[in-house]
Amino acid sequence: MAKKQPKLVLRESCIADVTKGWAAGSFFEAGAGTGHMSRIFLDRGFHGASHDLGESSRQAIRDNLAPYGERMTVVDSVDELADASFDYLLAFEVLEHIENDAEVLASWAGKLRHGGRILISVPAHARKYGRSDAMVGHVRRYERAEMQRLLAGAGFDDIQIINYGYPVTELTRRVSNRMIKGAGDFDGLSAEERSVRSAQVKPKIIERMLKIVGGNVFVPFCWIQRLFYRYDLGDGLVASAVRR
Repeated sequence: MAKKQPKLVLRESCIADVTKGWAAGSFFEAGAGTGHMSRIFLDRGFHGASHDLGESSRQAIRDNLAPYGERMTVVDSVDELADASFDYLLAFEVLEHIENDAEVLASWAGKLRHGGRILISVPAHARKYGRSDAMVGHVRRYERAEMQRLLAGAGFDDIQIINYGYPVTELTRRVSNRMIKGAGDFDGLSAEERSVRSAQVKPKIIERMLKIVGGNVFVPFCWIQRLFYRYDLGDGLVASAVRR
């Protein structure tokens, strides 16, 4: 099994910091990929539903989360979910793939009960957009103020945004962009196909590198990044808010 990418290690740590003390409840995860993040919340006593655009991804979620039985449902369409029926809305590394992000976010928010919480993560800073973004179907990176406006426009208050990943992701992003400069793993795929595939597999050169370095090697930076949460230096944003 490949080790986790450095940014994933740091993102999971940041999410754990943000959600510390949150009471277990029902969640809907949009763009759940292979179900990795849903599993983290299920292991904390939560229960819920998830959806992903790709049929192969939805099947992977069903397979991966089968041990949780009725505590987890995977739907083929978000429309199958009742409005105002969840305590939490989760979306990790999803909005950056969507052209009409405000419209889609508003539709997801409708599944969240009033007073429920949203938790999302996105890549940060338009100036950092590079080959690694284009390869996996990203259409943008976000600024803190942009995310603030997006959440407020979707009906959320008490918005809190953390910039995570500094300083290690400044190096790993540059290295990744250089490593995949000539990689053609996702060539010929549409933006949607790139988005779906990016949740399931990594470029071969990245997978080879992760066998050498990754995972627990970067755990010490989970503590270091906390010193910089308030600054716009890191490579990603984690935002939480409450639905009006």
